[in-house]
Amino acid sequence: MSELDLTIRELAERLDGTLEGPGEARIRGVAPLELAGESDVTFVADARHAEALAETRAAGAIVGEGVGAVGGLPLIRVGDVNLAVIEALGMMGGDEDLPPSGVHPSAIVDDAAELGDGAAVGAGAVVAAGARIGAGAAVCARAVVGADVEIGEGTILLDGTIVLRRCRIGRRCRIGPAAVIGGSGYGYHFDGRAHRRFPHVGTVEIGDDVDIGAGSCVDRGKFGVTRIGEGTKIDNLVQVAHNVSIGRACILAAQVGIAGSAVLKDGVMLGGQVGVRDHITLGAGARAAACACIAQDLPDGAAVAGMPAADAVAYLRGARQLLKLPEMNRQLRQLDKRISALESATDH
Repeated sequence: MSELDLTIRELAERLDGTLEGPGEARIRGVAPLELAGESDVTFVADARHAEALAETRAAGAIVGEGVGAVGGLPLIRVGDVNLAVIEALGMMGGDEDLPPSGVHPSAIVDDAAELGDGAAVGAGAVVAAGARIGAGAAVCARAVVGADVEIGEGTILLDGTIVLRRCRIGRRCRIGPAAVIGGSGYGYHFDGRAHRRFPHVGTVEIGDDVDIGAGSCVDRGKFGVTRIGEGTKIDNLVQVAHNVSIGRACILAAQVGIAGSAVLKDGVMLGGQVGVRDHITLGAGARAAACACIAQDLPDGAAVAGMPAADAVAYLRGARQLLKLPEMNRQLRQLDKRISALESATDH
């Protein structure tokens, strides 16, 4: 990652922020309050953390509307602090080392493949016949693009990614290291002697602006399509089984597992290690807390937790009661002893 090398005033202008205080100090990096040095800009999103600004060594701070002035510290006031930090970090070159445009000498690109303007194919990568790589896309080191695959403009396949035959990935997507798109789904039939594997003849279609994290797998359909809608963000080590349909702008945290033919409508949010059974539908905007096990359809806007998943408020209320069971048990034993003593005294 490169340095920023801007004055605070120049950074404020590029962030469309308002500078409050002197703007001559040079900024070379972005860092949180506790790590910022004298050449860094730091950031505070709301007034809850504003007091810590007085202790920072940073040269300046990106702040929201609710944060007041702190001594002589220069402030860049913006409407959305997180968005400003994203833009500032992007000015430092991002967090990925991408290959330059063109084909590395060690890469294997079939003569029948098509590369758009400015596309890059890194060291040891393989691009098979009939594949089409969009303009400005990057196929990083040791990535594999199978036959007749389509990769949209500006999409990045990071190191070791595998996209198998006939899959389609939209524009501006980011597929993490060692992710596998289009592997055979998990389907078997026991014929009385052995488990016979179903061939999976479908494919995968991924919309624009989708991120898929390292080590995640999106299986091709048994028939038809496994689909991921535009703007969806998928974390590391997520399993999307055959013929799953995921809508737009969904969020799937690490180690989520979605069984075959499940449907996630737009805006679904699943915490880490959530499991979704096959052939069910999660309504638009449904949310599940980490480690929930969802075994039935959810309506639009539902919020669930637990195993099996239930209404989140009811589940958490029940969980709090479980914590009280040892004390309740102690009280019951005391009451039982008192009742036994009273009964014994009555008998005499």
